[in-house]
Amino acid sequence: MGAMHIRIVCPEHNAYEAEAAFVSVPASDGELGVLPRHACEIATIVPGYVRVADQAMGESDHVFAVTSGYVQIADDEVVVLAARAEDLADVNADEVREKLAGFEEQLGNLSEDDARRAYLYNEIAWCRLLLAE
Repeated sequence: MGAMHIRIVCPEHNAYEAEAAFVSVPASDGELGVLPRHACEIATIVPGYVRVADQAMGESDHVFAVTSGYVQIADDEVVVLAARAEDLADVNADEVREKLAGFEEQLGNLSEDDARRAYLYNEIAWCRLLLAE
């Protein structure tokens, strides 16, 4: 089986780029598995995990937490465009837990109609995603 190229891109940085044997992405209608020579497709993604197998399907050599965005599959290239992406291998769980506690405390101090609640909900969801694996 051949390989394909995977790129995970977000506004701040290029989170990952390499060759892969298999990729799964959290598409809005369910987990989408991609092997080389996959049909061309564009799909929306939801917050979840992109799993990359370097050599063979069934292995997860790299796992990335991603927020919503899109995936484009064409010509043995998978491009994931997400607002945020983070390699779980680089996550410092203690730092994330500390941030999560801070965000939850701030949320508890806001009134129900405070506009900052949406921001805090997003940050809390992102922290939980980083800690879920």
